[in-house]
Amino acid sequence: VAAFAGPVIVMKRDLQVPWHGRLRSALRERLAAAGRRKAWASSALLVLVVLAAPLPWRASGPARLEGSVQRAVVAAADGFLQQTSVRPGDRISAGQVLAQLSSQELELERRRRESELRQHENAFRAAQARNDRVQMVVSQSRAAEAQALLTLAETQLHRSQLTAPFDGVVMKGDLTQNLGAPVHKGEVLMVLSPSDGFRLVVEVDEADVGAVRPGQRGQLALAAQPERPLAFTVRRIVPMAVAAEGGNYFAVEGVLDEKVAELRPGLTGIAKIEVGRRPLASLLLHRPLAWLRLAVWSIAP
Repeated sequence: VAAFAGPVIVMKRDLQVPWHGRLRSALRERLAAAGRRKAWASSALLVLVVLAAPLPWRASGPARLEGSVQRAVVAAADGFLQQTSVRPGDRISAGQVLAQLSSQELELERRRRESELRQHENAFRAAQARNDRVQMVVSQSRAAEAQALLTLAETQLHRSQLTAPFDGVVMKGDLTQNLGAPVHKGEVLMVLSPSDGFRLVVEVDEADVGAVRPGQRGQLALAAQPERPLAFTVRRIVPMAVAAEGGNYFAVEGVLDEKVAELRPGLTGIAKIEVGRRPLASLLLHRPLAWLRLAVWSIAP
């Protein structure tokens, strides 16, 4: 009885409220509904404003430092490794002896060429004393040939001592475990890199490389110094893609804007390149939308 009578009693009570009271209640209800709609509209407008706000767009990717120039130290002739004084990671100075190859055979070769040269010179002087022009020409040509071979032997003897051509760092070539081992002419024994010049290589995803241009600025955070970002400038984009796990990337080369003494070739980190400004919605959705467009185009007739 109470459940059926309750609504009737409430209706009778509302009918007994004066007209101005009913008007006030109706206005209060409409304002409450309008406030809720206004709140939803304000929230939607705020979300649209945030998504449309232009923000810096950075193309990021793994990065590594390499020497601006890499010089290979090769064996000038066949021989045996006699001694070495450096290992990978050691800093070197110009003219420093890096390794020594055995020079006994080269020394014998040099002496033999000197002996031949003296013999031909003596033969030339003897022919000159006899006024034998034919023998003079023959002895002179043989002396010139012996002189050339002697110069070659002296050059090879000099190059048996491997020296550093510039100040830098040893990148490859640990010869301490190969003392006494044979080496062959042209064999690469060490790889050197200068310590005052670096080249930065950033692996930029193929979806972002279209916005990268030479001259753009960026920042590099190395794993060894994450608290100290380094500024750099994009120099060139290698036009060939490199296949990697999960996709392709392009190598973007850059140069550091400042020199830091603690840097060494081989350090890795994360680089970010300033490529412009885009709305937040574009930054969040440009990769999924690109994938979706490609997927739709691939299945379209």
